[in-house]
Amino acid sequence: MLQFTELVIENFGPFKGKQNIDLSDANGVTIIWGNNGRGKTTLLNIIRYVLFGTYQNRRGMDVDLPSLANIEAKQDGVYEFKVTLKMLNDGIDYELTRQYSPIKSVKIPQKNDDYVEDVFLKKQGTFLSADQREHELNLIMPSEVSRFFLFDGELLEEYEELLLEDTKNGASIKESIEQILGVPVLTNGASDTESVLEEQRKEKNKIAQSNAQTEKIATQMTTLETELQEHLDEQSRLQDELDAEYSIKAGLEDEAKHSERISSLVKDLENLEAAIAEKQATKEGLLSQIVVATDDAWRGLVSTQVDTIIKSIDTKLEELENKDNSYRVASQFMDDMKQAAENHHCHICNQDISAEKLEALMAKITAASGTYSGLSTEEKQELQELRVRKGNLNSLKGESKKAILEVLEKQLAGVEVEIGDSLRQKKAIRDDLESYGDVETLSRDTRENVKNLANSMKKIENFKEGIAKEKEKIDDIKSALASLEEKLNKASTDAETQKAVHKVELCDAIHQIFEAGITAYRDKLKKDVERDATELFVQISNDPDYTSLEINDNYGLEMVHRSGRKVPLRSAGFEHVVALALIGALHKNAPLRGPIIMDSPFGRLDPTHKNNITKALPKMSEQIVLLAYTKEIDEQNARKTLGGSLKREYRLTRVTSFNTQIEML
Repeated sequence: MLQFTELVIENFGPFKGKQNIDLSDANGVTIIWGNNGRGKTTLLNIIRYVLFGTYQNRRGMDVDLPSLANIEAKQDGVYEFKVTLKMLNDGIDYELTRQYSPIKSVKIPQKNDDYVEDVFLKKQGTFLSADQREHELNLIMPSEVSRFFLFDGELLEEYEELLLEDTKNGASIKESIEQILGVPVLTNGASDTESVLEEQRKEKNKIAQSNAQTEKIATQMTTLETELQEHLDEQSRLQDELDAEYSIKAGLEDEAKHSERISSLVKDLENLEAAIAEKQATKEGLLSQIVVATDDAWRGLVSTQVDTIIKSIDTKLEELENKDNSYRVASQFMDDMKQAAENHHCHICNQDISAEKLEALMAKITAASGTYSGLSTEEKQELQELRVRKGNLNSLKGESKKAILEVLEKQLAGVEVEIGDSLRQKKAIRDDLESYGDVETLSRDTRENVKNLANSMKKIENFKEGIAKEKEKIDDIKSALASLEEKLNKASTDAETQKAVHKVELCDAIHQIFEAGITAYRDKLKKDVERDATELFVQISNDPDYTSLEINDNYGLEMVHRSGRKVPLRSAGFEHVVALALIGALHKNAPLRGPIIMDSPFGRLDPTHKNNITKALPKMSEQIVLLAYTKEIDEQNARKTLGGSLKREYRLTRVTSFNTQIEML
């Protein structure tokens, strides 16, 4: 287990002179208090910097080195800055120092090239070589998993992308999760055994080609293997292109965020994609219910009472559905009228609208706009709950299986209609994004950005389609190869070919063991992470109706209501709670364990959640360093809640605008 024991800072950022933070106590929590602008986030970045040699701002951009030196120290003629991190990893002492000094020929450094970097790592008091240093640091904390140890509370919402399919950031987070959980040990083994297996197959085919009995089959296999490699190369190329396009799309989206409308459209598109995924899951659930629908004898005993309840539900359902249908019809009619007014042409009757009639039509549109109102959020939720309740009650009735299936099929049809509507909305939004290139009110750069964003989305879809097609071809070739290999094995009678066959079979068996191990290990990890995340979530959440978390293949966690329904579109506050529960669960199940340094994780949370998270901190990791601004959480309450788990407290005190002192409380 990794533990930080001391951080020493010299003239770095707002920290003038030599200052230190003692973390040498055993397991527990250290709180560093500081108002905004006093250097909390800088402390977090300093730790990243000393470990990995990079310093980035909140937008992920590298910061120029001269700007890292303390301003007042530079005014005093001191341009060097330095960080030392002392650590204890599995009982071994390490001391890592990273410092920047002006090169001798430069009196006043102005740019990166004016500095020289020195990095030192001592292990048990002995300095390591550069290669040894990098190897040891990668073992202590790989940069790929640092997001789970060092994180800014404002960025916790990025974990929501684990609930979405095919997002670059979500895939990156999933990869980091599997890294911290140790999955690459098995995946690397599977990759290595697969390489050996392919080599043995090639050797077997080479031997078989020299044998008259198997020459024809072996030649066919060689041809297919060449074709297979071509498709694998093309799939790999397309995947690289897709990954690159995801990065381009992410950059374009960042540029587009300055436009409120574009940002809103992009967000609507993301919400629609999430809603479509949820409705698809609902559809799958209904299909499963249709498959397993059965009758039980006892259901007939409660049919009368159930019918009475259903009648009352039907009355309310009819009221809500009529209101919803009226709104939909009215909305469609209003959209048609508005389109007719906008185009000066009615597409229903295929007639142009004169200027005289246009004024009358606009008046009618204005008058009719407030006549109908759709369902409120509460009514939509009530409608959904009533439908679910009615479906559940119908399942209790002692009628034939046909009646139950009719209910489920009706619900299924409704869900399919909703999916279709959402897909049409998704297309409309994409079309809307493309059309922005013609809006004169947008700047030239913004219009170009929107066009590029729309093109990028199209490219991503094309790459995904290409990858899917290549996969189909690869699967077909593999199937054909498997068939030929079976024929080859049966036709192999000479000792040399049979020996080659046995080698292939042995390598294949070993490879299958790794593949099965990966699947089993992943399944176990997901169950363990889901269980431990749920335990933390229940402790933190202030809503007793949210009883658990459910994990998906990307390690994304969805909140589950006591009714069994997943909670859609959760708030930013609950997103933080779920993310913290995930991080705590990962630390509990990871082979690599270490301290958690978190900056301002309470920003969007209510007092109850803040207190619950504070209470849960010691359970998230053996060592916690919390960077909190004054009043973010109540100091006295935090001390009382943590009790003996609180080991140290520091305060970042302002001396001047460019000078912050770290004071122990």
